[in-house]
Amino acid sequence: MNNEAIAKLLKLIAHDPQRWDAYQKLASIMLQNEEFHAAEQYFLQAISLQPTLLELRLQLANLHMRTQQFKAAHESYKQAIALDPKQAQLYFLDARALRNLGRTQEAILRLRTATKLAPQLIQAFTECVDLMLQTQQQSQAANMLRQAIIAHPEHAQFQYRLGVLCQQLQATDEALQCMQRAIDIQPTFAEAYHQRALILQQQGNTQAALASFDEAIAHQPNLPAPYNNRGVVLCQLGQYPAAIADFRQALQLNPGYASAHCNLGLALFENGDAEESYTCLESALQHAPHHAQAQYYLSMLKLARGEYDDGWPMYASRFQILPEKPSLPAEALWRETGSLVGKTILILAEMSLSDTLQYCRYLPLIKTFKPNQIIVAVPEALFDLLHAFWAQDAAILVICKDGRPLPHFDVYCPMLSLPAVFKTRPDTIPASLPYLAIDARYSAPWQQLLGPTRRLRIGLNWCGDADNKYDKRRSIPLYLMAPLLQMEVEWHSLQKEFRREDHIMLKRFPMLECHHPALTNFTDTAGLIMQMDLVISVDTAVAHLAAALGKRVWLLLPHQAHFRWLQTREDSPWYPGMRLFRQALNQPWEQVIDEVHQAITDCLAQRAIEH
Repeated sequence: MNNEAIAKLLKLIAHDPQRWDAYQKLASIMLQNEEFHAAEQYFLQAISLQPTLLELRLQLANLHMRTQQFKAAHESYKQAIALDPKQAQLYFLDARALRNLGRTQEAILRLRTATKLAPQLIQAFTECVDLMLQTQQQSQAANMLRQAIIAHPEHAQFQYRLGVLCQQLQATDEALQCMQRAIDIQPTFAEAYHQRALILQQQGNTQAALASFDEAIAHQPNLPAPYNNRGVVLCQLGQYPAAIADFRQALQLNPGYASAHCNLGLALFENGDAEESYTCLESALQHAPHHAQAQYYLSMLKLARGEYDDGWPMYASRFQILPEKPSLPAEALWRETGSLVGKTILILAEMSLSDTLQYCRYLPLIKTFKPNQIIVAVPEALFDLLHAFWAQDAAILVICKDGRPLPHFDVYCPMLSLPAVFKTRPDTIPASLPYLAIDARYSAPWQQLLGPTRRLRIGLNWCGDADNKYDKRRSIPLYLMAPLLQMEVEWHSLQKEFRREDHIMLKRFPMLECHHPALTNFTDTAGLIMQMDLVISVDTAVAHLAAALGKRVWLLLPHQAHFRWLQTREDSPWYPGMRLFRQALNQPWEQVIDEVHQAITDCLAQRAIEH
C-alpha cells in the first residue's frame, strides 16, 4: 500500500516539482516506515518550497527529537518560534531539545516563557521546576511553584511540591500550609500526610506528627516511608518496642530500605539488643555502602565490642553527620604515623570535655615523631588545666578553641582520630597513669581547707550537663544516693553546679560537703580531686579527670554506656584500676547503688584491717 502511495507521490512531483504537500506526505510515509534519513530529506524539500509554513518546521523538529538530533531539533524549533512567537507549545518543545543538549538555563527560560504565554500548560510548570531543582535553584523553583498554584489553585501536586521545598528552605510554616491545602484538595493524598508529619516532627509537635503518620498509613498502607519515619518519632518518645515494629513493617514492604535497617538497629540497641542491632546496621551498609549514619553507629558498636581494627577507621564517618567538623584541607590530614620532623601538627579537640581528657594521652606519643611543635586546640573549659600542665614543654602549645583564626600548621588531626592513626587496640592503649597532673599551688589550698582525716574520703559526682543529649540516661537523682551518704565516710561533692531538685535534697544530706563556689574551673576541681581517696562518678568529665590524675575511680554506667567502656567489663583498659558498675537492662539505679554500697562496705572493712 505504501509503495503504491509513494509511487503516486513521486509521479506527482515529477509532473509538478513545486508540490510541497507531496514532499510532506512522502516524509510522513518514510517516518512511518522508520526511514528517518529519507523522511528528513523530504521535509527539507517541502520547507524549501514553503519556508514560512509552521507545520513543516514543527514536523522536522519532532523528527530530529525522535532521532536524538537535539541540536538540529533546537534549530528547527527556533525557526518555528520565529514564525509564531506567541505559541507556547513551541517554547515547551524547544526546552526539551535544550535540556538534552545540556543547556539547562536556556531550557528554563524557554519554559518560563511557555508558562507566561499559556498558564494552563501544567507540564511546562512541572518541567521548569524539575530543571531548577536539578541545578540546585531551590528558591527559584519555589517561586515557580507559587506561580503554578496561582494558575492552578486546585492542583494538589503543586501544593505538595511547594511544601517539600519550603521545608527544605526552613520555611516550615508555609510548608505546613501547603501540605494542608494539598490534603484539602485531595483528602486521600498519603504522601502529603506523610510530609506534613515530617514537618510537624521538625517543629517538635510529636503527637500531631504521629497522627499524620497514622493518616498516611491508613490511606496507603503499602508505603514504607511513613512506617520508618513514625518509628523515628516513637524512638524520640522512648517507645522502642512500637518503633521496632514500625521499622520491621517498613522492611517487609521494602527489604532494601537502608535507612529502615539503620533505624531498626538503633532502636534495638536502645531496647537492649546490641547483637541484633549490629546485624541490622551491617544490613543497612550492604544495601547502601556509603550510608553515613549506619557507618557511624556501626563504628561505635564495633568499638564497644573491642573491634578496634575496623571500628576506629570507620569512626571517621562522624564527620559526615555531626555538626562539628573541621573545615580544613583534606590533604593536610595526618592519617598515619610517620616522621613529623620540621613540621607543626595541629591537634583539634572535638566532641565532649570527656573526650579531650581521655585522648590527650596521645600527645606524648606524637612527640616521638619529632615534630617542630604540637599545637593543641582545646575547649575553653579545659584551657587553664591543660595549658598549665604543658606550660613547661616547649614542644606542646595549648591554645583555646574559641573560633579565632588558627596559627600556622603543616598537618592536622582531630583528637578522636588519633587512635586510628596509632592503630590502637584494647591491648595497645597508652594507659600509663597518671598522664595529667596539677601544680602543688592548686592542690595546697584544698589540702589546707580539708585537713587530715581518718575516714575514707570520697568525692561524689552524680550528674552531668543537663543539656547533654544522654543526660537523662547517665545522671542519677541525688536522693538515690541516700544509702551511700549515710555510711561512715567523709563525703565531698565534686559538682560545680546543682539542679533545682539538688538544692532541696542537699538540705537532707548535710554530711555531703559542697564546694561549688570555689570550683571555678577544672584546675580547681583537679585540686579538690587530689584530696580524695576515691572518686565515685557517673560518666562525666570529672571521672576522666580523676582517672587521668591517677586517682581511684568507681564509675556508675547506664545500661547503654558509651563505647569507650566496652561491653560487660567491670574494668577499663583506658584507665587501669578504674572499677565499672553497670546498670542492668531495664533495671533501676538502685541496683547499682546497692552494689556500690557493698563495695564501700568491703573497702571500709579492708581499711579497718590495714589500720
